[in-house]
Amino acid sequence: MKKKNDKTVFSIGYYRREQWPMLLRSSDDRHVLEDTYDEWMLSFEKGLKNMRAVGIEPLRVDIDINELLAWCKAKDFKNTGEYRAEFIVELCRQGRGRKIK
Repeated sequence: MKKKNDKTVFSIGYYRREQWPMLLRSSDDRHVLEDTYDEWMLSFEKGLKNMRAVGIEPLRVDIDINELLAWCKAKDFKNTGEYRAEFIVELCRQGRGRKIK
């Protein structure tokens, strides 16, 4: 049971342009990722707009691909959307999410 002051926090991962090629090369589900950073950015912005439209103000979690890959290796996880999402949640729980302007 949630306490009165508990709230659900939504987070959204943010990748760096210069690391996009590394993400594509290392992904085990490359086929589901956008081909370019610009295409991904459009998807990110659309997702953010959709969340805001229903009253959700997610926290942005900046993703470092080297850190993601080390985390996946330590946990014996593949670099897939499922585990990238889990990584984002873990970083958010560590206080690494920030408000999006």
